[in-house]
Amino acid sequence: MAFCIKCGVELSDTEKSCPLCSTIVYHPDIKRAESKPLYPQSEVFSESPMNRSGTLFILTTLCIIAIVVTLLCNFSLNGVLTWSHYVWSSIVLLYIIVVLPIWFHRPNPVIFVAADYAALTLYLWFICYLTGGKWFLTFSLPVVGLNAILVITMIVLIRYIRHGILYIISGGFIAGGLFMLLTEFLINYTFEIREPFRLIWSIYPFAAFFIIGIALIIIAVNRPLRESLRKKFFV
Repeated sequence: MAFCIKCGVELSDTEKSCPLCSTIVYHPDIKRAESKPLYPQSEVFSESPMNRSGTLFILTTLCIIAIVVTLLCNFSLNGVLTWSHYVWSSIVLLYIIVVLPIWFHRPNPVIFVAADYAALTLYLWFICYLTGGKWFLTFSLPVVGLNAILVITMIVLIRYIRHGILYIISGGFIAGGLFMLLTEFLINYTFEIREPFRLIWSIYPFAAFFIIGIALIIIAVNRPLRESLRKKFFV
């Protein structure tokens, strides 16, 4: 009689791996005797592939139903379509971000992240148009556009450049800190909260991101320090 060293379940002499936790329970050089397993084969732990077509059909149907119900409710209550524009446009944006990549077996993150930012830009323009605001060109477009450039650049560099990952990440942190300064400047300029160049809260994330970026550059340049941290943190 043998027992699994990991979960303690009883094993037969012919078991090559634990039927519960899949832990190897015998030495590969030792030949096991032939006998019937103690437990029948169960399909509870078998992994079946996700039915992509069925999942897409269900998600698409739910989104369509949600949009139709929203439009009908808005029209029946108000006689015209008013608030439903905000709801159905949000559902479409969520569908593009979450469901659209599932349509492809191997979605390219560069393409789909760019598509997500494009959809977000159109969504913000639509909201600005509905509300009659004037914040799209001076705030939303530059913020979303610059953030898209930063994120897509990081994805491209990490995906296609195998070396210098610390330099890439450090550059991302420093650029992210500068992006925070620009965001507060655009908020002050667009919504006239205070003087455009009077930056207050954005200085703190900028300082944190800048320090982290410089620290990563120092680690990347100093090989002994890099190897010491790699051994200490098991990376």
